[in-house]
This record gives sequence, structure tokens and C-alpha cells, in this order.
Amino acid sequence: MVEFDFQNHQRRLDSHYGTPVPGVRIELRHIRAAMEKQGRGEISTEQLADWATMLLLNDAYDWQGPEEEEIARWLNEISMLTLKPKPQAE
Repeated sequence: MVEFDFQNHQRRLDSHYGTPVPGVRIELRHIRAAMEKQGRGEISTEQLADWATMLLLNDAYDWQGPEEEEIARWLNEISMLTLKPKPQAE
């Protein structure tokens, strides 16, 4: 069982299962395809950000290799698109 919690001030994943070995492969083409879907209005910015966050938090996904740093950077950037800052104390 996997439980995602995408609240305004935090994003959390609780997993209650073993992760597959090998993990599900993520490549730059997957990120580009998701961004193109968002650009065409097929998915919302929030859905795109939630997708990226889920990939970052879920150990079942793997992007190790020559494009690893670029993939991680893109996923982090996309994940933060809808993250709302915590209210400032007055």
C-alpha cells in the first residue's frame, strides 16, 4: 500500500510494501512527455507537480545513469511548481 499526502506545506509518501528490483525506469523522455501533456492542457500544473513528487518520493522509480543529475533536477523543479510557502508569522 502506498499513501501520498500532498498538502500545502509538505509532501509525504508512506509505503507499506517492498520496492521492485529493478525499479521502474524513468528517463528524460518521460519528463518531456509529461511536460508536453501539461502544455497541451491534458493535465494540470498541479497534476504534473504531484507526478514529479511521487517519482521523487517513491523508491520504486529509478533514474540512475548518465542523465541522473538532469532528471533529478527537472523532477525537483517540477515538484515545486505548486508548493505553497508556509505563512509568515507577523
